[in-house]
Amino acid sequence: MTDFISNAEKPILVATDFSEDSKAALVWACNFAECTGAPLAVLHVVHDLASHPGFYLAKKTDTIQTMLEVAETMMDDFLAQLKADYPGLNPLDSADVQLVPGLPATRIIEVANLLKAGLLAIGSRGIDCPPHALLGSIAERVIELSTIPIVVVKSEQHGVLDKKEMKRQEKNLKKDRKKLKDLLGLGGKSKDEEDIDG
Repeated sequence: MTDFISNAEKPILVATDFSEDSKAALVWACNFAECTGAPLAVLHVVHDLASHPGFYLAKKTDTIQTMLEVAETMMDDFLAQLKADYPGLNPLDSADVQLVPGLPATRIIEVANLLKAGLLAIGSRGIDCPPHALLGSIAERVIELSTIPIVVVKSEQHGVLDKKEMKRQEKNLKKDRKKLKDLLGLGGKSKDEEDIDG
């Protein structure tokens, strides 16, 4: 981080997928850009399935739009909402906004290199328990590929599950415990397992 501060003319690149976690990453990056004087670039990678143009039926209209057109609208709405929620984010006013097609992880790295970014900020999307799922697969892949410093940001809502999802996770955990006991030959039912059966 010290190297970045001493070389603050390099932009901070924020990769966004319009999630709460990427919103948190963009807020963090704006505050950091304000402190360091670094320029800000905001990137959304429009998923390109084997270079074939895709189409979405937009929610509020009967017209068919390309994925890029829908992504542009989503980016505009995302940035407008962010400015409304956080009126003091001055770096957003001069941010270089990029929408590029491709596969997210590799395209994020390519754009970071093309912009000669000094820092990359990305939101974490992982929710599940296994360690490899804590960051989210795209963030994890970007970290593996990147040669520049990366900041991974989580929103306050990160990993918050609704009641239905919590029950599903608890039930799966109990089933996994039972399978492990059976595999180890420990047999018998625990109180948790009896509750499931009862």
